[in-house]
Formats: sequence, structure tokens, C-alpha cells
Amino acid sequence: MVLSRKQWVFVIILVLTFIGMGGVAGFVFAATLSFVPAYYYLRSIRNSEEKDREPWDVLKIAFAWGAVSGVFLAIVFNGLGISLLLVFLAEGGTVSDDLVLILSVVVVAPIVEEFVKPIVMFRNTEVRSNIDEVEDGLVYGAACGLGFGATENILYGLSEDAVTAGYLGILAVVVLRTVSSILLHLVATSFTGHGISKYLVEGQPFSIVIKYYFLAVLIHAAWNGAAVYSMIYTDNFSGVLILIFSIMLAIGGLEFSRRRIREIDMEGSNIMSNQIRSSEVSKTWGDSSKWDKSNVSTTAVPKDGTTSPTLYSTDDRTSAQTWFANIDWKSAVGTGIFLLFILGDMLQLF
Repeated sequence: MVLSRKQWVFVIILVLTFIGMGGVAGFVFAATLSFVPAYYYLRSIRNSEEKDREPWDVLKIAFAWGAVSGVFLAIVFNGLGISLLLVFLAEGGTVSDDLVLILSVVVVAPIVEEFVKPIVMFRNTEVRSNIDEVEDGLVYGAACGLGFGATENILYGLSEDAVTAGYLGILAVVVLRTVSSILLHLVATSFTGHGISKYLVEGQPFSIVIKYYFLAVLIHAAWNGAAVYSMIYTDNFSGVLILIFSIMLAIGGLEFSRRRIREIDMEGSNIMSNQIRSSEVSKTWGDSSKWDKSNVSTTAVPKDGTTSPTLYSTDDRTSAQTWFANIDWKSAVGTGIFLLFILGDMLQLF
């Protein structure tokens, strides 16, 4: 069963809310526009693995968590965070609406959302037991982010302005977010998932999860910051340029995630090291893992005498040299131009 009883309660609450916002027809229209592309994005991420692709039944659990529990928890904790923020700001006197908007969207939302989206990777034993390779964290993190982004698309697609404009308004909002914001959620949460898989599979300290979590928060905050900046400080032309760059970066992030999954998958991961971290995972090895015990070699050298591929390179290059060699220069240049454009526009304000 993909959804628990609590999640079904959350689904009912969300569906009734969405119907109240846009009617039954509007909800069905927005949901179809949101979830169909999300499925194809997820299939693309899953198929990036050449070996041992993740089972759909388990991916559905991660996706459903993001789409239901993740969204519900985000609404609750975002509300609490913004309330605390208002109380804190009120102590200093008059509160600027723009300041509240910026702090809510750029600070509170990324911290909350990047925390709640991947919780299922720890909480659900079936998902956790299937994270037996380093790249699996990227895949399940992306699934959580896609589920969250799909439901969020419905929320924005059924906003008052979009519904007032009719089906074309809903279509415009959801399609625009389908090639931008939903990919942001995919990419950001895949980073946190990567940290979780390093913790579970490689036995690295829990600080690696925190490191990748804050990286996801930074990515999310930068994205939201650009969106808010384009709303408050720029003219229509500048806003369109920022939107175009944002879409390019989102698509580039999707391709980066797919390429990274493929690279790690082809290098080969030591699935046996998963036993280092979790006794629960070890206990469910024969029952829950998608690997058959009989197919797992207990030796480091295959029967044909060849050497198994290693996850890490043993060459003499420094970490800086490795980073320099592996960087995606097209994305880096695009990001640089994007940031310079925003900086130049900001300098015009003073």
C-alpha cells in the first residue's frame, strides 16, 4: 500500500482545498497538467541507471511522500516559521511587506521544504533498504522532490489570479512551473538524497547529510531569491530574462542529476557497505532488497578474473584538479552570466 491512513486523510484535505479553490473541473485539469509531466521526469531519472534500476513500487512511496506528507508538513511548518518571523520582526517596529516576503520565501521556505521532502528516505524501511548504491539517493531524492513539486504546481495553478483567467490561466501557470520550479525541487532534494545515500551506503558520518542538506537549501534559496527579485525590483523585460535563465538552469540541473546518476552507476557501487550503517537494512537484506543474495558475489574479484570497477579514482590528482576536470562549463558560464545580470540590475538601484 503506497499511502498510509494518515496520508489518505491528508489527500482528502488537500483535494477538498483544491476543489474549493478552482472547482472540480479546474482541479482535475491542474492535477493532470502537474502529475503527467512529473511521471515522465521520474521515469527519465529512473532510467538514468543502467544497472539495477529502482523498483517502481518503492519509487511510488517516495513520490507519494513528497506529494502528500511533504506538502502538508511544509504548509504547517512554513506557517509556523512565518508566524515566528513576524513576531521577531514586530519587536523592531514597523515591518516592511517586502522584507517579510523576502525572508519567508528565501529563508523559511527552503529550510522547511528541503527538510520535510526527503524524510521518507529515513522513515520508511522499504525505501531505506533499497538505498544500496550511492546513486540511489539521487533517484529517491528526485522522486520526493517531484512529488512535492507536482502538488505545489496544483496549488499555484489554482491561485485566484490563475482561476480568474480561466483554463488558459491555469495552463500557463502549471506549464511554466513544469519546466522550472518542479525541476528545482527535483534537483535540490536529489542533493540531500545523495548525502543520505553516502551516509547509509558508504558509512560516512551524519554530517555528510547535513552538508548536502544545506547545499539543497542554498540552491532553493537562490532560486526563490531570483524569483522574488524579479517580482519586486525589475521591469518586465528584466523579469523575462531572469525567467529564461531560471528555466535554463532548471533544465541544466535535471541533466546534471541524470548524468551524475549515470556516472556513479557505471563506476559501480559497493552495495555490501550498506551493512556498515544500518542493522535494520542488514536484517531485511534477503526480504526487502531488490538484489537476490545468490547473485551477490562475496569476493572482491569476479569469476572471470577481471577487476571490479571502483567508486573512487586512485590517481594522483588533487581534489581541485578533479573538480576542475569534471565541472560542467556550459552550466557554469550560464550561471555566471545569470548572476552578473542580477548584480548589474541591483547596482542600478543605488
